[in-house]
Amino acid sequence: MKSPALPLSGCFRLPQRATLVFSGPDAKRYLNGQVSIDATRLQPFIARPTCLLTAKGKLCARIFIWKENENFIVETEPELAEAVQIRLERYIIADDVTVTLQENMPASYHVFGIENNDGRVAINRIGIPGFDTPEKPNGFTELPLEAVEFLRINHGVPAWSHELNEDTLPQEARLENTAVDFDKGCYVGQEVVSRLKSVGRVNKRLHGFIGSFDHPLPAGAKLHPLGQPEIIAGYLTNTSQHFGIAQTIALGYLQRQFEDLPRLVVCSENGHLLGEVERREFPIL
Repeated sequence: MKSPALPLSGCFRLPQRATLVFSGPDAKRYLNGQVSIDATRLQPFIARPTCLLTAKGKLCARIFIWKENENFIVETEPELAEAVQIRLERYIIADDVTVTLQENMPASYHVFGIENNDGRVAINRIGIPGFDTPEKPNGFTELPLEAVEFLRINHGVPAWSHELNEDTLPQEARLENTAVDFDKGCYVGQEVVSRLKSVGRVNKRLHGFIGSFDHPLPAGAKLHPLGQPEIIAGYLTNTSQHFGIAQTIALGYLQRQFEDLPRLVVCSENGHLLGEVERREFPIL
């Protein structure tokens, strides 16, 4: 059951982003061959998360993509902008596509808990439907980024450099639920993603956890089966405390043979016992 302490709506100032604008007669067809969702189904100003993959099915980035008039917009973190641009331009040969990088985007806000694009970009950034707006909206509580991070963790939304990196497979981070269309045509990395779907399991998978701690747990803390400190079942990627909740919530990965354990022991990277956590489905609270 969702905790009544958590806000059902609010807003926050967006961190810096970078966008790539794809234009030209072949933009839709070309992009559709690069990303894991069906770009031909995109609706104007409705963003979808998608995976940009290597040929081996591993992440280059988790990006947002939407249609804006005749163009397609790709949004990513500024630190990934150059790598994403290089990757997305790699297979342009005779395609009539123009790619324009827009860095240092103007400051804007995200409103969550209400679905109203009305010419603005409807986008789900933290596991709650919302939209972006260029001006600070009236009538919404502005949350600090620490509180936004709590909501992201609570809804199991993976983030780059925390839960996602260049070695991540989409199914490990549960991205197949939101960022993969299995009924679309070919794209880079599709063979591996489809094979993993057929196999049904990956070696590790993202999970939510909660524990009674008076401080956030360190990222990288190891997870062990109860009574078996010599066995490493997984590790935490990020933790948070906020909204007056006297518990710590966390995201982390478990090896598949330990996915059914209801409780686990947490130890620091140097082996110091920190306590226990309970494994939870999303949302954690």
